[in-house]
Amino acid sequence: MIYAVVNTKGGVGKTTTAVHLATLFATHGSSLLIDGDPQASAASWAAWRRDAERSPSPTTTCLSGKAILAEGKTLAEAFTNTVVDAGGRDSVGLRSALLLAQRAIVPVGASNLDAAAMTDLMEVIELAKDYNPDLDVRVLLTRIDPRTKDTTEMMAFLDEQKLRVLKTQVCERVAYRRAIGEGAIVSELGRDQQAIHEIAAFFDEVRR
Repeated sequence: MIYAVVNTKGGVGKTTTAVHLATLFATHGSSLLIDGDPQASAASWAAWRRDAERSPSPTTTCLSGKAILAEGKTLAEAFTNTVVDAGGRDSVGLRSALLLAQRAIVPVGASNLDAAAMTDLMEVIELAKDYNPDLDVRVLLTRIDPRTKDTTEMMAFLDEQKLRVLKTQVCERVAYRRAIGEGAIVSELGRDQQAIHEIAAFFDEVRR
Protein backbone atom coordinates (compact mmCIF):
# COMPACT_ATOMS: atom_id res chain seq x y z
CA MET A 1 0.00 0.00 0.00
CA ILE A 2 1.28 3.46 -0.89
CA TYR A 3 0.35 6.44 1.26
CA ALA A 4 1.01 10.10 0.50
CA VAL A 5 1.00 12.53 3.44
CA VAL A 6 0.31 15.87 1.80
CA ASN A 7 -0.66 19.46 2.35
CA THR A 8 0.20 22.71 0.60
CA LYS A 9 0.35 24.47 3.96
CA GLY A 10 3.31 24.12 6.30
CA GLY A 11 3.17 23.68 10.04
CA VAL A 12 0.39 21.10 10.09
CA GLY A 13 2.47 18.15 11.33
CA LYS A 14 2.92 16.55 7.93
CA THR A 15 6.40 15.15 8.52
CA THR A 16 5.52 14.10 12.07
CA THR A 17 2.56 12.16 10.69
CA ALA A 18 4.62 10.58 7.89
CA VAL A 19 7.51 9.36 10.03
CA HIS A 20 5.22 7.92 12.69
CA LEU A 21 3.19 6.10 10.06
CA ALA A 22 6.24 4.71 8.26
CA THR A 23 7.90 3.59 11.50
CA LEU A 24 4.81 1.83 12.79
CA PHE A 25 4.48 0.06 9.43
CA ALA A 26 8.11 -1.05 9.90
CA THR A 27 7.01 -2.95 13.02
CA HIS A 28 4.67 -5.04 10.84
CA GLY A 29 6.73 -5.55 7.70
CA SER A 30 8.99 -3.79 5.22
CA SER A 31 8.43 -0.05 5.07
CA LEU A 32 9.74 2.64 2.73
CA LEU A 33 9.71 6.35 3.60
CA ILE A 34 10.12 8.68 0.62
CA ASP A 35 11.04 12.24 1.54
CA GLY A 36 9.65 14.33 -1.29
CA ASP A 37 9.66 17.66 0.54
CA PRO A 38 12.44 20.11 -0.49
CA GLN A 39 13.08 20.83 3.20
CA ALA A 40 14.03 17.14 3.65
CA SER A 41 12.83 17.08 7.26
CA ALA A 42 11.98 13.38 7.12
CA ALA A 43 15.48 12.58 5.89
CA SER A 44 16.97 14.58 8.76
CA TRP A 45 14.80 12.64 11.21
CA ALA A 46 15.97 9.37 9.62
CA ALA A 47 19.63 10.41 10.05
CA TRP A 48 19.05 11.24 13.73
CA ARG A 49 17.30 7.91 14.14
CA ARG A 50 20.21 6.06 12.59
CA ASP A 51 22.68 7.88 14.86
CA ALA A 52 20.57 6.92 17.88
CA GLU A 53 20.53 3.28 16.67
CA ARG A 54 16.76 3.03 17.00
CA SER A 55 14.94 0.07 15.48
CA PRO A 56 12.92 -0.85 13.54
CA SER A 57 13.27 1.89 10.98
CA PRO A 58 11.74 2.47 7.57
CA THR A 59 14.14 2.49 4.66
CA THR A 60 14.36 6.19 3.78
CA THR A 61 15.20 7.87 0.49
CA CYS A 62 14.87 11.36 -0.98
CA LEU A 63 13.12 11.89 -4.32
CA SER A 64 11.97 15.11 -5.90
CA GLY A 65 9.64 16.25 -8.65
CA LYS A 66 8.59 13.68 -11.23
CA ALA A 67 11.03 11.14 -9.73
CA ILE A 68 8.57 10.59 -6.87
CA LEU A 69 6.25 8.90 -9.37
CA ALA A 70 8.76 7.48 -11.83
CA GLU A 71 11.26 6.02 -9.35
CA GLY A 72 8.91 5.74 -6.39
CA LYS A 73 6.66 3.31 -8.22
CA THR A 74 9.54 0.90 -8.83
CA LEU A 75 11.02 1.27 -5.35
CA ALA A 76 7.66 0.69 -3.66
CA GLU A 77 7.31 -2.74 -5.27
CA ALA A 78 9.95 -4.11 -2.87
CA PHE A 79 8.10 -2.97 0.28
CA THR A 80 4.90 -3.93 2.04
CA ASN A 81 4.04 -0.28 2.69
CA THR A 82 5.37 3.02 1.36
CA VAL A 83 4.82 6.47 2.87
CA VAL A 84 5.58 9.63 0.89
CA ASP A 85 6.11 12.91 2.75
CA ALA A 86 5.30 15.56 0.15
CA GLY A 87 4.11 19.11 0.01
CA GLY A 88 4.55 22.31 1.91
CA ARG A 89 3.41 23.95 -1.32
CA ASP A 90 1.76 23.00 -4.59
CA SER A 91 4.57 21.47 -6.63
CA VAL A 92 5.42 18.81 -9.18
CA GLY A 93 6.53 16.64 -6.27
CA LEU A 94 3.22 16.91 -4.44
CA ARG A 95 1.25 16.17 -7.61
CA SER A 96 3.52 13.21 -8.38
CA ALA A 97 2.92 11.84 -4.88
CA LEU A 98 -0.84 12.02 -5.44
CA LEU A 99 -0.46 10.11 -8.71
CA LEU A 100 1.66 7.44 -7.02
CA ALA A 101 -0.44 6.90 -3.90
CA GLN A 102 -3.42 4.69 -3.26
CA ARG A 103 -4.36 6.70 -0.17
CA ALA A 104 -3.69 10.34 0.67
CA ILE A 105 -3.55 11.41 4.31
CA VAL A 106 -4.08 15.16 4.70
CA PRO A 107 -3.02 16.54 8.09
CA VAL A 108 -4.83 19.80 8.74
CA GLY A 109 -5.08 22.21 11.63
CA ALA A 110 -8.20 24.00 12.82
CA SER A 111 -8.05 27.60 11.63
CA ASN A 112 -9.30 29.82 8.84
CA LEU A 113 -5.88 29.64 7.20
CA ASP A 114 -6.04 25.84 7.23
CA ALA A 115 -9.52 25.93 5.69
CA ALA A 116 -8.31 28.23 2.91
CA ALA A 117 -5.35 25.94 2.20
CA MET A 118 -7.67 22.92 2.09
CA THR A 119 -9.75 24.59 -0.62
CA ASP A 120 -6.62 25.01 -2.76
CA LEU A 121 -5.37 21.49 -2.02
CA MET A 122 -8.69 19.87 -2.96
CA GLU A 123 -8.43 21.44 -6.42
CA VAL A 124 -5.04 19.74 -6.83
CA ILE A 125 -6.42 16.44 -5.53
CA GLU A 126 -9.39 16.53 -7.90
CA LEU A 127 -6.99 17.02 -10.82
CA ALA A 128 -4.92 14.05 -9.59
CA LYS A 129 -8.06 11.89 -9.50
CA ASP A 130 -8.50 12.41 -13.23
CA TYR A 131 -5.37 10.26 -13.66
CA ASN A 132 -5.56 8.27 -10.40
CA PRO A 133 -9.32 7.69 -9.96
CA ASP A 134 -8.92 5.18 -7.13
CA LEU A 135 -7.09 7.65 -4.87
CA ASP A 136 -8.66 7.50 -1.40
CA VAL A 137 -8.39 10.75 0.57
CA ARG A 138 -8.61 10.97 4.37
CA VAL A 139 -8.24 14.11 6.49
CA LEU A 140 -6.44 14.00 9.85
CA LEU A 141 -7.03 16.86 12.28
CA THR A 142 -3.65 17.72 13.83
CA ARG A 143 -2.11 20.20 16.27
CA ILE A 144 -5.55 20.60 17.83
CA ASP A 145 -6.16 22.72 20.93
CA PRO A 146 -9.14 21.03 22.65
CA ARG A 147 -9.78 24.15 24.75
CA THR A 148 -11.14 26.09 21.76
CA LYS A 149 -14.17 25.74 19.48
CA ASP A 150 -11.96 25.84 16.39
CA THR A 151 -12.10 22.08 15.92
CA THR A 152 -15.90 22.03 15.80
CA GLU A 153 -15.90 24.79 13.20
CA MET A 154 -13.27 22.99 11.11
CA MET A 155 -15.25 19.75 11.28
CA ALA A 156 -18.31 21.60 9.98
CA PHE A 157 -16.24 23.03 7.11
CA LEU A 158 -14.83 19.61 6.18
CA ASP A 159 -18.32 18.11 6.30
CA GLU A 160 -19.55 20.80 3.91
CA GLN A 161 -16.72 19.84 1.56
CA LYS A 162 -17.84 16.18 1.81
CA LEU A 163 -14.37 15.09 2.91
CA ARG A 164 -13.72 11.87 4.81
CA VAL A 165 -12.27 12.76 8.20
CA LEU A 166 -10.49 10.26 10.42
CA LYS A 167 -12.02 9.90 13.88
CA THR A 168 -8.61 10.24 15.52
CA GLN A 169 -7.50 13.77 16.36
CA VAL A 170 -3.90 14.65 17.16
CA CYS A 171 -3.47 17.46 19.69
CA GLU A 172 -0.65 19.98 19.99
CA ARG A 173 1.86 18.31 22.32
CA VAL A 174 5.50 18.89 23.18
CA ALA A 175 6.05 15.12 22.97
CA TYR A 176 5.83 15.16 19.18
CA ARG A 177 8.51 17.83 18.77
CA ARG A 178 10.80 16.06 21.22
CA ALA A 179 10.35 12.72 19.49
CA ILE A 180 11.18 14.12 16.06
CA GLY A 181 14.27 15.88 17.41
CA GLU A 182 15.54 12.60 18.83
CA GLY A 183 14.88 10.52 15.72
CA ALA A 184 12.11 8.71 17.55
CA ILE A 185 8.38 8.25 17.67
CA VAL A 186 6.39 9.10 20.79
CA SER A 187 5.92 5.50 21.93
CA GLU A 188 9.70 5.03 22.06
CA LEU A 189 10.13 7.95 24.45
CA GLY A 190 7.17 6.85 26.56
CA ARG A 191 6.72 10.21 28.25
CA ASP A 192 3.26 11.25 27.08
CA GLN A 193 0.62 8.54 27.21
CA GLN A 194 -1.98 10.72 25.50
CA ALA A 195 0.31 11.26 22.52
CA ILE A 196 1.07 7.54 22.38
CA HIS A 197 -2.65 6.75 22.42
CA GLU A 198 -3.37 9.28 19.65
CA ILE A 199 -0.75 7.85 17.31
CA ALA A 200 -1.78 4.25 18.02
CA ALA A 201 -5.41 5.12 17.28
CA PHE A 202 -4.40 6.91 14.08
CA PHE A 203 -2.35 3.94 12.92
CA ASP A 204 -5.13 1.45 13.63
CA GLU A 205 -7.63 3.61 11.77
CA VAL A 206 -5.38 4.05 8.73
CA ARG A 207 -4.71 0.31 8.52
CA ARG A 208 -8.44 -0.39 8.45
